[in-house]
Amino acid sequence: MQPAGNVDDKIEIITRVSAAESGSARKEVVPDSRAVRIRSATLKRGLKLAVGLAVPLAQALAATTPPAHKTATNVILITIDTVRADHLGCYGTKDVQTPTLDALAHDGIVFERAISQVPLTWPSHAAILTGLYPFQNGVQDFTGQPLEPRFRSVAQAFQQQGYATGAVVSAFVLDRSWGLARGFDFYDDAFAPEAFANRDLGLVDRRARESVTRALAWLQKNSRRPFFFWLHLYDPHSPYDPPEPYRTQYRGHPYDGEIAYADHELGRLIAWLKHNQLYDRSLIVFLSDHGESLGEHGEQEHGFFVYDSTVHIPLIVKPPAGSGVRAGRVSRPVETIAVSPTLIRLAGIHDEIEKQLQSHGLLGSSAEIEDEAYSETFYPFSSFGWSPLHALETSRYQYIDAPEPELYDLAADPEEKNNLAAQQTAIAAVLKEKLKARLQDHPFTPPKTGNSELSSSELGPGALEKLRALGYVAYRSPISAEALASGLPDPKAKLWEFNSILQAEDALHAGDVGKGKSLLLQVREKDPTMYVVPFSLGEAAMSQQKWDEAAAEFKACLDLNPSFDQAMLGLARALIFQEKTKEAKEWTRKAIQYNPESYRAWYQLGSIEARTDKPAAISDYEKAVAIQGNFAPLRRDLGLLQFQEENYPEAAKHLSRAIALGINDAILYNDLGISYSRIGRQREAIDSYRQALHVDPNLPQAHLNLGYAYEQLSHKDLAQREYQRACQLEADLCEMIKRHQQ
Repeated sequence: MQPAGNVDDKIEIITRVSAAESGSARKEVVPDSRAVRIRSATLKRGLKLAVGLAVPLAQALAATTPPAHKTATNVILITIDTVRADHLGCYGTKDVQTPTLDALAHDGIVFERAISQVPLTWPSHAAILTGLYPFQNGVQDFTGQPLEPRFRSVAQAFQQQGYATGAVVSAFVLDRSWGLARGFDFYDDAFAPEAFANRDLGLVDRRARESVTRALAWLQKNSRRPFFFWLHLYDPHSPYDPPEPYRTQYRGHPYDGEIAYADHELGRLIAWLKHNQLYDRSLIVFLSDHGESLGEHGEQEHGFFVYDSTVHIPLIVKPPAGSGVRAGRVSRPVETIAVSPTLIRLAGIHDEIEKQLQSHGLLGSSAEIEDEAYSETFYPFSSFGWSPLHALETSRYQYIDAPEPELYDLAADPEEKNNLAAQQTAIAAVLKEKLKARLQDHPFTPPKTGNSELSSSELGPGALEKLRALGYVAYRSPISAEALASGLPDPKAKLWEFNSILQAEDALHAGDVGKGKSLLLQVREKDPTMYVVPFSLGEAAMSQQKWDEAAAEFKACLDLNPSFDQAMLGLARALIFQEKTKEAKEWTRKAIQYNPESYRAWYQLGSIEARTDKPAAISDYEKAVAIQGNFAPLRRDLGLLQFQEENYPEAAKHLSRAIALGINDAILYNDLGISYSRIGRQREAIDSYRQALHVDPNLPQAHLNLGYAYEQLSHKDLAQREYQRACQLEADLCEMIKRHQQ
């Protein structure tokens, strides 16, 4: 009789062949990311509220310094993405049902003129959680690198004070690789593997219901000690697709349906807090990261302009009982960087982050309050090479610093249609100087080491100084010295190109490659220096498996922007399919040099090296896992490599994590079972084989392995049943089983 181990050896060989076959197909699925991704929105004129009468600040606040609390205050931060202030009931609309937020507003302070510092999801949340302006923390759009470790998050402050800290984010654009997970004991950025199939990473998200359910699960486990919890919901972000009954109820304006749905799901969290006697004694702060244009000023969504439609957001502070802060409404402009100091102050804690914070908080004394709020967007600059925009909003005016400056009297013109800059030159000049002072008084300090200083070798000192004067602190610039000297285009004059690019992206997503390419080529003809055009054309060619064409377009992109790491990764993918592995590896390594914290680049390098150097690939994958451990395909591929290298403890760790993250694959369960068997965990091996058969009842390897595991535990009848089934499914196994049982 053959030793029993030979049965497991044979099964292991079968599984490895299957894994290799499936792995070769997976090599085509290498993560990509678009530099520019804003999907089209339904054109809709949103309601705008004029600045109304409000309860004065002194009446809203009973005390400027809340008394010390006998017990630690629980703190809950809620951000709902892409919510215009004028689309909530508590801000005056009658068209959207938001009873949860309306009730929260009744119990708290409503800030009627809250202004986002940047109308983009990731940079805005970085400003909220660090209390720093975007031009200070270096996070100004989505083309730069992660938040530097030297910048402290408010979560770290609460963690340092002994709080349980948890977060649930609903979009992959806020995944942990960007640096916001620091300070959180629990940071849920795990998304179902199928969400990544044929989708850009920037479009991966989940509905509010799942996120609220995950939030409640964490709170149930951690509510017996003081906690700081951040819940992020993404639903109002495009594309607008609310579930029923909101899809039908808001058929004509699905954006509002998404807001109503998110409000409904948030109601489950508030109800749970009240049921568990946590609502009254908790500090709850709700705000949005930015608004949505909905067609105003020619912009469909957000990020391109800094009008009130995208920077005026809702902000509500529900104080804890006994804080001395009363409910009310505040009409002065406030900034979102004031949220972190407000959380610290009302919780009654002290931390070194206070040295970093740029605001005294939302509830500061009259001497500490500034009646001005700052906004910026570098999206037109870093993605298209056009002028950045800076804005300053006062109690009456909105000033936008652009090549053609803009000034609006918000009291008389809340929709910002009548530009008064040419008529009110004195006011415009004063606000421009205040903007300049804002940038100068709050400078970005580059680290003493590293590559976060502006690193475009083609730019001279004068050009670099001009970029700094603009408040630009990104890691690289696609703008030439000549372009800076001659003056950058005004984004208002570039709407046709911008909207054409968005329409092209929508067409490509819908599978209409011909239309998408046609629009991009029209933009290229008008402006051949725009690097995002060849990048998008390269991605389009990849979707058609035109590897030579894709490589040529990515190279053209890099000619225009030599430091664009996403184009380097795209070029490497195209080269892989041309069997130019050495060159593909070189470009991937170059991308890592520009952004060492890109787990996607490390994952791609591992995928390349797995063909020839498995230990090197394992090292690459481990670097990627250290940055982002919740990416299921990465865990799967690392586990399979460890399996092939017979490192069964590590294989079990990563394969089980891939399964926990949502990969439901019979072969994977079978490999996990073998790994458990090899390290003596037979009962867990049996569970894994059973799961494999639940997914695929006709997988002969799993039946054979399960039979062997039963035999190891002396369950001979169960073992014989599984052996018989394996023999029925694959005749070649019959003789092997017969020899084993002799």
